[in-house]
Amino acid sequence: MIWGYIYIALIVGTAVAVLWIGDRECRLAIATLFAGSALTLAALFLTKSYFERIDWLMLAIDLTVLGAFLAQALVSRRYWPLTLPMFQAITCATHLTKLAAPEIVPDAYSAAQGHWSYWQMAIILIAAFYARAARRAKKHVRDPA
Repeated sequence: MIWGYIYIALIVGTAVAVLWIGDRECRLAIATLFAGSALTLAALFLTKSYFERIDWLMLAIDLTVLGAFLAQALVSRRYWPLTLPMFQAITCATHLTKLAAPEIVPDAYSAAQGHWSYWQMAIILIAAFYARAARRAKKHVRDPA
């Protein structure tokens, strides 16, 4: 249970930081991740499955987030958005793994679901710092004084 609270604190903190310092692309990515996490949390409370079995609603949410990240990666001029659908595809694959092997314990299934979001948060946060540095460098080039 404590890991859930840690995850919520991290995603809220990351979202605030990225919305503050990131560019439009970073903000879109963190908004997608935040919405997917919030909808997953809502689905957990709605279905009360708590990872004992495959939850089709959570799979639908994860596939939607995968589609959103994939669309963003396909139109982006940067390389970092390519990693987001990769990690989201692994998250979607854990649902299929649970479907194929229902004996997987709920704690392992839940850990596999949340693990990849930490990497996504880190990538988006690092990209936001790079976007901020690029904005500052551009500002100093235009205004050398």
